[in-house]
Amino acid sequence: MSRGHEAVNSAPQVTFALCMYALMVMLVTAASWAIYKHSGDFFYRPLDGKIFQFSDLTYYVDKTAHLRNGAAALGSGGPLYIYPAPGAFVNKALLYSFPGHPVRPFLVFLAICITGFAVVAWRAARTTKAVRLPVAAAIVTTAALGYPLIFTADRGNIEGVVWALVAAGLCFLLRSRYLTAALLIGLAASIKPFPFLFLLLLLPRRRYKEAALGLVTAGLVTIAALTYLGPNPWKAYQELKPNVSDYLHQYVWNLRSVQEERFNHSLLDGMKSAALTVEMGGFRPHKAISEVPKLRAEPGGWHVARTLARVYPYIAIAGLGLLIAVFYRMPILNQMTALAVAVALIPPCSADYTLLEIYLPFGALLVFLSREVAAGKATMSHASLLTLAVLYALLFSPLTFLALYAGDAKLLLLLGLLFVAARTPMASKYFGDAAVTA
Repeated sequence: MSRGHEAVNSAPQVTFALCMYALMVMLVTAASWAIYKHSGDFFYRPLDGKIFQFSDLTYYVDKTAHLRNGAAALGSGGPLYIYPAPGAFVNKALLYSFPGHPVRPFLVFLAICITGFAVVAWRAARTTKAVRLPVAAAIVTTAALGYPLIFTADRGNIEGVVWALVAAGLCFLLRSRYLTAALLIGLAASIKPFPFLFLLLLLPRRRYKEAALGLVTAGLVTIAALTYLGPNPWKAYQELKPNVSDYLHQYVWNLRSVQEERFNHSLLDGMKSAALTVEMGGFRPHKAISEVPKLRAEPGGWHVARTLARVYPYIAIAGLGLLIAVFYRMPILNQMTALAVAVALIPPCSADYTLLEIYLPFGALLVFLSREVAAGKATMSHASLLTLAVLYALLFSPLTFLALYAGDAKLLLLLGLLFVAARTPMASKYFGDAAVTA
């Protein structure tokens, strides 16, 4: 993408790309469900079994009932509690806001958030009349059919709360309200840690104090939560460790269960999947159904998975360093895209609800395409437009017709998005890039 001195009528190309995006989301979603209904095979089901519906939330009804000095109960026994301490208070707020209705507050919260962010995106992107209809189609399709949000709602995972905080923070950041952005991102990072990566957006803008404030916010909120869980922060931290240790041994240092494999797309999940493919002599999803339980049953977990887990931190750090080196001087939309991909890929376990973070650069992209590309203030090649449309459409659709390899497909799509973002600068005066690159 480059800026031109003369206006270029790119509205038809933007219209075509956004219409193609909306159509692909609808068709791939319909096809995924149709394939599952026709086959009846559970491993093609776009969502987990109904027995697990809302389980990431409702499993903690008893554990979060009494949080005062409750660290020992929260961190031991089942179900495993693996989040930072503030996450327990988010779970409790959702579960006990309306006694007897533990799921409704969560679903209402998600509905309000996606509606609110859709309205914000529409108000920012509606300025160019020629592309209003396709922009509206893209926004409505994402809000109504976007698989990451549907998956989050079905699982009842508090990633929805994290996403809402980060999305609000990035909206403020894009409008140069850096202090509010840092506070919201820091609060989100206290619930799940990896969104702290979005604070890196402040560094190229020399907002070091705000970035530090975000980290301090996450730290103080965590300490306050640990203090309440008691009897003191250090003791509470130690009491929470048993569940985390069990989780690491079951999911990080071992293969995921066959039932969960299709919903996970982290770099480490992809490395394990590649090793499993080699072990089985090729792509054999039906053989995996019987082989994976045997490998998981090895004492201490499958030895290859343990080896990969040991080297993974070095790979993740190196990858993050490379990402920073490539994107540090690029426009904010490119940086936001790269960091959203990193937040989805770098956690050792990353289920499809983390793809909510990809909504953030997509919404900003819609604004950029409408206000600047379609209006002739900036240009983007037709190939880049179509590639981004396809990548986002597939990321926001269930790909479970690929069975166990659906997660691997999402991993490759995320890497593809990262590659396109690295090759396609998207400098936006509306997002303040002129001030950064001047």
